[in-house]
Amino acid sequence: MHYSIFTDTDWLYPDSPHNGNQDIQLTLPLGGHAGAQILGDIPERPSRLAFTWSQDAEKAGLTVSLFRLLPVGVNENTDSELMTTTDYERCKSFVTRKAPFDVYDALCPLEDGSLENGSSNNNPLENDSLNNGSSGQRLVLYLRIDASIDAVPGNYSGELCLYEDNRETKIPLTCKISPVLVPPVSSSALGMLNFFDYDGLANQHHVAKNSEEYWALFSHYVKAQIQMRCTHILLPPGEAIFENGKLIDFDFSMAERAGQIARQEGARFLCGGHIAHWHEWDEQEYYPNWDQTLGITTTDGYLQLRLYLTKWNEIVTKNHWQEYMSQALADEPQTHNDATYRILAGIFRKFMPGIPIIDAVETTNLGGGIDIWVPKQDTYEKWRDEYEKLQAAGETMWFYTCAFPAGPIMNRSMDLPLTASRAVFWMGALYRLSGFLHWGFNYYIGDDIWHSACCPHKGALLPAGDAHIVYPGKNGPLRSMRFEAQCAGAEDYELLVQAARIAPDKTERLIRSVCTSFRDYTRDGTILTEMKNNLISLLESEVTPNA
Repeated sequence: MHYSIFTDTDWLYPDSPHNGNQDIQLTLPLGGHAGAQILGDIPERPSRLAFTWSQDAEKAGLTVSLFRLLPVGVNENTDSELMTTTDYERCKSFVTRKAPFDVYDALCPLEDGSLENGSSNNNPLENDSLNNGSSGQRLVLYLRIDASIDAVPGNYSGELCLYEDNRETKIPLTCKISPVLVPPVSSSALGMLNFFDYDGLANQHHVAKNSEEYWALFSHYVKAQIQMRCTHILLPPGEAIFENGKLIDFDFSMAERAGQIARQEGARFLCGGHIAHWHEWDEQEYYPNWDQTLGITTTDGYLQLRLYLTKWNEIVTKNHWQEYMSQALADEPQTHNDATYRILAGIFRKFMPGIPIIDAVETTNLGGGIDIWVPKQDTYEKWRDEYEKLQAAGETMWFYTCAFPAGPIMNRSMDLPLTASRAVFWMGALYRLSGFLHWGFNYYIGDDIWHSACCPHKGALLPAGDAHIVYPGKNGPLRSMRFEAQCAGAEDYELLVQAARIAPDKTERLIRSVCTSFRDYTRDGTILTEMKNNLISLLESEVTPNA
């Protein structure tokens, strides 16, 4: 089989040319991972893959995972200002190519190593076999190596073999395991939260909501979030119970079950679901999610919040979650309603004292009303002086990305360079931001995300992939290349924080060779991979291993 090796930081397409690279060469830290993409042709005969190490790598703490990459259709391009566009002139300076196009993003595990040709339907939920889909005669594989935190540092080699009847293709691999350490999520420096679509999960997998099958699937999604180094798992809010049109109680059974499963799966923190929101971004009032006609500053609004928070506090206390809990109150407070947000925060603190408040914010005027600030990446840069003043005083500062602003700014859109999904964490390290949030982990909106990755939202389309970083598989979520990039970026962040403590000037120069702002970053995956390897070398030269 004719093949080429590509980094895990560059996109591959059905028409990608071969590059001449024939060897897989990886460097990874303890507790981290590295991967490579393999571009080849669809085998004509039944075939299988097998990887073998030259050494006893399993005892050394190394794990190899193999995936078949599936193409996903990008139906519109990211616009230069907001959402998407079909006008290529508006975006050609920063997107990877003109939509519509297919890009290899979804990862389907090859647990038994078999490769089969199937139907033209490339939805893994509906097709048992791996298939061509819209990929023509291209075979794209992803190989990932993980090193445990107690792996044995050193140089390892192996071969990935593709067997086609009596023919075989051998792809050589060399792997350096560095003694520098990426700490486990349980002690990571970076916090991370990705919102979860509880209502959509049942539709996405055709199961009954709140059934045992539903919760088994949810467990797999929690595992995936933790594997992506999420520290916080968002819980669903309580559900209002009305009798004759009057609010009488709240049901937190879904939130309680989700929290229990998340903790059992090893979630470090939980986050209570949002309680209220504004109607328009420039108005002052907030309204409870269960009654959008009732302002929270009214007497009845306060009494309903009192009932909600009293019941929720009982659940948190009963499950002994106090030290693991945080709470989202109202997404994206603006300058017009930040004073009302403080009122909402004051009500919350009365009934759930000691629980930190976390929210995406669009203002700097929330002092005392929030514990974990999460400004959007461009919001942080716009008011950087004010946010740095808050950071210097000891306030916890995260950041987030979403569909706005669009354009070339770092986000995980599928028509932006794949480097943007990873380098965004390098910018977080440069600005000393201690956490990352994105709203769309699994919001599979629309009829066919496999061919239309731009999901509908309020009469427009979200940039491709903004609503989801995983895909619905038969038994849970399928990862994406953007998932892998985000995970790798989070690992990079941990190493950058370590390096910044001992060699701040050298570390800053490394970061600035990758990115200088959220809008200015390398589009070349080989540069990002090289700088990551230089980061590992820097740590090896500056510190005692595992110190």
